[in-house]
Amino acid sequence: MRTRRSIAIVSLILLMIVWGSTFAITKAAAEEIPPTTLAALRFLIASLVLVPIALQRGGLARLPRPIPWRAFAGMALSGVALFAISFNYALVYGSASQGALIYAALPAAIAVAAVIFLHEALSRWRIAGIVLSIVGVTLLIVTGERDAHSPAPLLGALWMLGAVAAWTAYTVSSKRLSETDHVVSITIVTVLGTVMLLPFTAMEWTQQPLPHPSVSAWLGLLFLGTAASAVAYLVYGFVLRELDASLVGVYTNLDPIVGVLIAVLFYGETLHSGQIIGGAVAFAGMWLASAED
Repeated sequence: MRTRRSIAIVSLILLMIVWGSTFAITKAAAEEIPPTTLAALRFLIASLVLVPIALQRGGLARLPRPIPWRAFAGMALSGVALFAISFNYALVYGSASQGALIYAALPAAIAVAAVIFLHEALSRWRIAGIVLSIVGVTLLIVTGERDAHSPAPLLGALWMLGAVAAWTAYTVSSKRLSETDHVVSITIVTVLGTVMLLPFTAMEWTQQPLPHPSVSAWLGLLFLGTAASAVAYLVYGFVLRELDASLVGVYTNLDPIVGVLIAVLFYGETLHSGQIIGGAVAFAGMWLASAED
């Protein structure tokens, strides 16, 4: 058990590094591919990777009876369709660094949801961390500044909060189904989520011409679909089987840190004073939330 727990923690750390890179990569890809189309293509690629793996494991035969289709649909709606649309639009209107910093609210959101819906314990340090995270994110929202990377920072911030809420719902639902075969379950969720995205993509195509992405945009999309979706969702499902949802939320601290570093070092973004202060408060809240009584 200790070995599996250690593997889960190491896997979670690596996963946060991969997901931390998605802020800048999605920002760059969304400059050439409309946000909903980008979301649909990302999870279509993930589906194409996951379906053969799930079939090799036995497919639907690996799931309990009756198959929890309603729960799978809820996970697909929250963790794929709503999350991807919100995340992509957040990076269309806001910068990658702003999005990463606001995403720092995720551990607090997961901790609260884990207490309410999963009846997990909440220490006084995590309560303090939640409060600080909320204060930090509020500062990030109200101090947003327009620039070349952030044409509508307030709108981008609101979309990212939507992504946080969607992923929180997905995490809680995933924990409840953690005893099912996570490979088959995640495959079903990914395919259902992709189908849910198709009508929105069709609507998007009626409002603007079809995109003609560059090679770099296609490479970014391939990374998002394979490493950051198919593989990452499988790893996340394994991690949720081994660790408390609230602890998983704490380790998502690394996600925005990596996101900000990549956005600043490789995408050329800069942080203004309001973002630095708000981010510092939010990160302080995250680390407090990782402490125990």
